[in-house]
Amino acid sequence: MKFLGSTVLVAAMLASASFVAASGHNDVHAPALRRHNSHHHNHKKSSCSASAGAGGKKTHKNKKSSSDNGAAASATNNAAKNAAKDFAKSSSSSSSSSEEHSAKSSSSSESSSSSSSSSSSSSSSSSPNKKGGKAGLCWANANGIPIDNFMGGDVSWAYSWSDTPGWDGFPIDELMYCPMLWGYKNEATFKKNVVQNQNGKFNKHKCAMGMNEVNQKGQSIMSAAEGCKLMRENLMPLKDNGWYIIGPSTTNAPDGKTWYQDFQKTCPDVFNKIDAIALHYYATDVNDFKKYIQDWHETFGKDLWITEFACQNFSGGAQCSKDEAWQFGQTITSWMNSQSYVKGFSPFAVLQDLQGVSEVNRLSNGNNPTSLFRMLTGAL
Repeated sequence: MKFLGSTVLVAAMLASASFVAASGHNDVHAPALRRHNSHHHNHKKSSCSASAGAGGKKTHKNKKSSSDNGAAASATNNAAKNAAKDFAKSSSSSSSSSEEHSAKSSSSSESSSSSSSSSSSSSSSSSPNKKGGKAGLCWANANGIPIDNFMGGDVSWAYSWSDTPGWDGFPIDELMYCPMLWGYKNEATFKKNVVQNQNGKFNKHKCAMGMNEVNQKGQSIMSAAEGCKLMRENLMPLKDNGWYIIGPSTTNAPDGKTWYQDFQKTCPDVFNKIDAIALHYYATDVNDFKKYIQDWHETFGKDLWITEFACQNFSGGAQCSKDEAWQFGQTITSWMNSQSYVKGFSPFAVLQDLQGVSEVNRLSNGNNPTSLFRMLTGAL
């Protein structure tokens, strides 16, 4: 990991050449870790995603929860060895099963157009996911890892941070695939493979995702006005033909919510048509996670897809232990499964190189799922 600059720390972690070659998916680029110490935010967020297009990198912006005040943890030399070990099943005795919460259904918004937000959510089409389970795959591997090994339990859908899965053998009949308009980088291929080919093989489920981390430098960062234009030109033609549209994703930094409020005000015609919002969350506090998700639903009156999450501290405090990561994941997945407005979730991520995320969150050990993955996806 290299650190550049006095205020911004950047660790560029490119996936190995052999891994990329094995995947056959040249549009995927490993992320870089970016930590922003600027602004006066008390909350900083990390977010992960593989970008499309040459030279794309993945970045993390931190959100610090109220419990993340510990001293910075140092990397251990045996982290890779620990990552290869499955979590002990004994650590699954979390008290999460006893926690039952009913989310408020209020759709009041902090913006002047909150009434149109709540009315739009009530008319949104139901999720196109017909398999039942909410668990999904962040899958940027193409066929470099056998996807069949990760299709147990509640796994029912997947996305690849791109407009196609990256290989022809994706099990489109077994998993709902949602192409993503990552940003300007893949706008041309999204038009070709999705907008102009709506009945194509990988568009079977009529589900599409908006831009990736629109508030994050190094990802698809753009203004709300730019987001409106991209959505109107590329996603609304799909919506007009009955597609289910998941709006752009944000990191859980405070400017993520601000971006969506600006988006709602700038183009209510587009905002009102999207069926759901995608959120990314990286922190270590279970209660903060729940409050964060509930707040977005109550503010915007939309269903939610949590398309990246991990028990990960990017704010300088201690990382989760293996037991803490297990308990965090067990509690929040149980809670998300009980919330009717959370339509899907996908932990970050089934990757050989975790690209800056702590090894305690490892979901794959070679070609096989870890116990953590199986627990998060209901496959234990």
